[in-house]
Amino acid sequence: MLSSASDRDVPLQAILAALILGADHALTLEELRGVLEEVEKQRLAQSQEGPDVSDVELEAAQAEADLASGRTLGTIPREQAESAIAAARAEREARAKEKPAAAKICTPSELRKAIESIRASLKESGLGIELVEINGGYRFQTAAACGPWVRQMLNKGRATVLSRPSIETLAIIAYRQPVSRSEIESVRGVNAGHVIKALMEMQLVRIVGRSDLPGRPFLFGTTPQFLEHFGLKSLDDLERIEGAQDLLHSKPTAPQRPSGPTMRVR
Repeated sequence: MLSSASDRDVPLQAILAALILGADHALTLEELRGVLEEVEKQRLAQSQEGPDVSDVELEAAQAEADLASGRTLGTIPREQAESAIAAARAEREARAKEKPAAAKICTPSELRKAIESIRASLKESGLGIELVEINGGYRFQTAAACGPWVRQMLNKGRATVLSRPSIETLAIIAYRQPVSRSEIESVRGVNAGHVIKALMEMQLVRIVGRSDLPGRPFLFGTTPQFLEHFGLKSLDDLERIEGAQDLLHSKPTAPQRPSGPTMRVR
């Protein structure tokens, strides 16, 4: 619940930035909007429970106290006291007839506009921090260009490197999921068991179910960490990767030595 009237003047961008920074996971638009709605409801309830007291009501309270104690010539003269009480009563009646204020609810478009404003401000500031959309939610993270220094500070050593077989296997799983081990091996033309195991240990791949085929083989899919590692908003972003479809529809090939380009996982 809000603690002071000044809370009402906090810009939407500042509120969203504080929420995203304080969260332990990437916040979705629905989660952000839910927090804003709840605080607005609490604010509205607070204003209805304890409305601001006007000077007229304060004067009337003193007048009623004087009249009750017989001090007709006390702080406020009798005529003025009666007039203040009548004015306060009329003000309370008028307030009672007013319709209660509705909670101010931010629309998704307003939230997106505020988030884009935060993102633009961070980019312009060049502080090495960026606001990114990952796995359907928003979070702050250090800029990729600052990676070597951050890794040194956290004592993380060198970045994990994916070999070409790992990249190919991961791409097949990402595009075809849910996919069985036999389907992966039919595309690559080699045994993929050890590669799948390694990807699972890196938390990039997981078992998502079983196939209805004889033997009920496991079906594999990507994890939320996969989206975070590669900076993807959702699996729909995979459609933008050029050349990936060629890999998926290629014929089985002979075993190859791990060579060629590698991909670094942040």
